[in-house]
Amino acid sequence: MVSAISTGGIVTDGDLGANAASYARHLRAANLTPATQRAYLEALRLLARYLADAGMPTDVAAIRREHLEAFVADQLERLSPASAANRYSSLRPFFNWLVEEGELKDSPMARMRKPKLPEHAPPILTDAELSAVLRACEGPSFDERRDAALVRVFLSTGARLSEVANLRWTPEVPETNDLDLDLGVMRVMGKGRRERLAFLSPKAVKAVDRYLRLRARHRFADLPWLWLGQKGQLSVSGITQILRRRGRAAGVDRLHPHLFRHTYAHEALSAGMQEGEVMALAGWRSREMLSRYAKSAERERAIAAARRVNVGDRL
Repeated sequence: MVSAISTGGIVTDGDLGANAASYARHLRAANLTPATQRAYLEALRLLARYLADAGMPTDVAAIRREHLEAFVADQLERLSPASAANRYSSLRPFFNWLVEEGELKDSPMARMRKPKLPEHAPPILTDAELSAVLRACEGPSFDERRDAALVRVFLSTGARLSEVANLRWTPEVPETNDLDLDLGVMRVMGKGRRERLAFLSPKAVKAVDRYLRLRARHRFADLPWLWLGQKGQLSVSGITQILRRRGRAAGVDRLHPHLFRHTYAHEALSAGMQEGEVMALAGWRSREMLSRYAKSAERERAIAAARRVNVGDRL
């Protein structure tokens, strides 16, 4: 039997359901981003449904490692390894919270290992593809200048979609203004509500400046949000649709916001930036994710280093 709880999700009746409702309140109090809260609660909802359907325990005190491993194995059969790994990562905080609250002595996930991701390099945009996308945004109209600025900001900062979508433009109120074009920096709110500064290249600054001149005459110019559309602030889905449309026009059918993040990591590491520097600017807390993105540049960097060292011609 399942029942709706205040989170809007569906969990199994009983202890897991009661704890899930309390956990949702904990996540809100922890001030996690809405996207993170949704991911954590969706993973919990799926676990509850799987345990109920498989006839496994749904009382948190009776859930064992083998039950969770069976769930992860089920997710691996249904999803990509990366998506299944995300489900695993989204469940760990729930059981850690139960331990902190004294509901459990130990987490059943304490000795579980995250599903291993394939050793393939994430896709990146080539120079030719980037040039084609930028050409697809050329023009004097509001939409063209806005879209060119969006592409330049993604490419220059490696920022996440939600971070770019929530940028504010309030030059008269420095406390809420997220861009300083003279300094070439922007302030973003990253995961875990952590603020950081990102670097805006001169071309990104120029593109944003050209967009802002037309934005000042937009009917929603009084809104604090940087990116505007026909109905006001551009949403996350709105920006995604814009990039897909520009990508199709450029012959890059796979264009999506996160692809710029892959490309940023590749370009930054290839140019000689240290991993710690890239992590600080792009907002990575774990070297694991950056190392995965770095696979795209690994061989290229190795060849460039070999040319510099020239080991074979030392003698």
